[in-house]
Amino acid sequence: MINRDPSGAAPYWVPPHVRFCVTSTGAVVLDLKRTRYFGIGSKETRALATLALNWSRASVVDGDSIELMPSEEALGNLANLLVTAGLLATAPPSEEPLACQMHRLDLRSVECEHHYRGFPRMRHILALARAFRWARRAINSRDLYSIVREIEREKALLLPVTESNTRRAIESVSAFRRLRPYAFTAKDQCLVHALTLTKFLMLSGTSPTWIIAVRPRPWAAHSWVQLNNLVLDSNPEEVNGYTPILAV
Repeated sequence: MINRDPSGAAPYWVPPHVRFCVTSTGAVVLDLKRTRYFGIGSKETRALATLALNWSRASVVDGDSIELMPSEEALGNLANLLVTAGLLATAPPSEEPLACQMHRLDLRSVECEHHYRGFPRMRHILALARAFRWARRAINSRDLYSIVREIEREKALLLPVTESNTRRAIESVSAFRRLRPYAFTAKDQCLVHALTLTKFLMLSGTSPTWIIAVRPRPWAAHSWVQLNNLVLDSNPEEVNGYTPILAV
């Protein structure tokens, strides 16, 4: 639901590169242009929810929903501070805020659903080399926002995942898993792993979902890839404790 200020004051928007995960004590913020996370308190979170017309699209809730702040309390110095911090904008965004499709229900491991016994082919080797090179360069030289928008544009050109093309995607995932240890280690590299797999699958014509998620207590961030409800590079037990803050 869109929040509108009943006082008729100038509207505000969340910038399209900022995502929020609302918690019991405030919110975790993911600033994709600065490629960093930070936290804000309950007061600031309630003010944002009251003032931002696109708040429902820019935020997800980890637990109970928050209580809105009276608009007269949110306006003034507090609103100005949020604008200065880059969490609110006084002009409509030129791009829509990034969506977060919730992919948490009935998650399944890809191994439990499909059993592919084929071997990697030359096209898989070439695709992995290209995908890993792209992911490493993107992470080292660009902000997350530009990476996300690139993936959005490329996925728009791909066919959606259907039952008929799932087997080909599983074949690609199986090939990726066999080849990946020869290219790089997955330990403590969930972002580069997820981006490499995402690009690898897109090169084969598959449209996966790349997810960035957070766990407020104890604090942690994680990234993985899904194909509908199939977890491709992790397992449901490892990701169920996280709340997706972005799904592309």
